[in-house]
Amino acid sequence: MRCAVAFILIIFSSHLCTAQSSKDNFIQGLLCTNRGEDEKALPFFNKALELKPNYFEAYIMRGATYMRLGDFMNAIIDFDKALELDPSLIKAYNYRGFCYTEKKDYKRAIADFSKVIELQPDYANAYESRGHARTLFGQHKEALPDYDKAIALKPDMHEAFHHRAVSHLALKDTASALADLSKAIELNDVSAQYVADRGKLYLQLKNYKEAMKDLSLAIKLDEGLPTAYFDRALVRIGSGKAKQACKDLEMALSLGITKAKELLEQHCAEEPKEAGEDKPKEEEKPKKGKG
Repeated sequence: MRCAVAFILIIFSSHLCTAQSSKDNFIQGLLCTNRGEDEKALPFFNKALELKPNYFEAYIMRGATYMRLGDFMNAIIDFDKALELDPSLIKAYNYRGFCYTEKKDYKRAIADFSKVIELQPDYANAYESRGHARTLFGQHKEALPDYDKAIALKPDMHEAFHHRAVSHLALKDTASALADLSKAIELNDVSAQYVADRGKLYLQLKNYKEAMKDLSLAIKLDEGLPTAYFDRALVRIGSGKAKQACKDLEMALSLGITKAKELLEQHCAEEPKEAGEDKPKEEEKPKKGKG
């Protein structure tokens, strides 16, 4: 009798596990994403949508999961579906804008971030994201007001200072670019990229002392940052210390900077040896002693 009851309980509990609601599956998916297990989250979101096809929250979260996994096309499809169900979903427009930016479809990215701003005019991140998309699209003048607004709403947004510096530099305003990079570093002093970018700007200004300082610090912060090695080599070459640049050029080349090869050949190739220099000297024969 006990065996029969136990068997029935096992069958019943198994049925409960396979008959979870769409909400249960959605929550399980969220738990997986919170643990950083995005691939494991997808089947739960899939099941949630199978059980409830109009579950717009599940579309958004599955889209965000695809986005983190680098599958931007499927992410966009999910955000499209969520917006069909509810055209006022700020998060869906925002995430879709990120995906379009990654796919270099800057016109659509700008349109999505503009929609976010229309729905929530005080959302600082949307201004920064639209500014960045405009910078990448080459619309540097149009990007500046977006960064200004983002910084006005959120003065500690270091990304806005960094990206605004790129547009200032493109517009030949090196003083403003330098000021923005310095502010970005002040707000986030562990970013090797920020420090390296300021070092590169000092290099362009032929301020080799400050360039060397920044690029060395950038390498200390991130030993795998290829551009920092290449630019530091250029600093050394510009300072008349080409031989000291060789190790940096070798490191830059090993990290994928192919243009370092030409400079290596130009400044670091071994000088040809004099004729006969490699010929081994004959050993002196020991003199025979008398007697």
